[in-house]
Amino acid sequence: MKSLNFQKGKLGETIAKDFLLKKGYKIISQNFQNRFGEIDLIMTDKNILVFVEVKLKVGQDFGSPEEMITSKKIQKIKNQALLFLQQNQKISAEYPQQRIDAVCIVLNDNDLQVKTINHYQNITG
Repeated sequence: MKSLNFQKGKLGETIAKDFLLKKGYKIISQNFQNRFGEIDLIMTDKNILVFVEVKLKVGQDFGSPEEMITSKKIQKIKNQALLFLQQNQKISAEYPQQRIDAVCIVLNDNDLQVKTINHYQNITG
């Protein structure tokens, strides 16, 4: 089960990354992690550094991917973002503006093709 979740996670990140690259974003890092957690994608949107949370669901039987983004999850991403900025002073100085985005993807049950993809900017308000 864990390997299936890992594969779905990687698929979701690839779909989200390609989607954002087509919107003009540039990739800085992928899967930044430490013992406290992980940030799926770190990208730039013009002069803003963007920490991207990717949520993927196959079908919608058990709710939407948006429902998986809780205030606790957002706080965890904020903490990870601070660690990234502390460890990457040059990037931090180059991009003084940051935000957290979410890309929520639903795949069809039968063929795993993208049914919906929603991009939410600045999910912290």
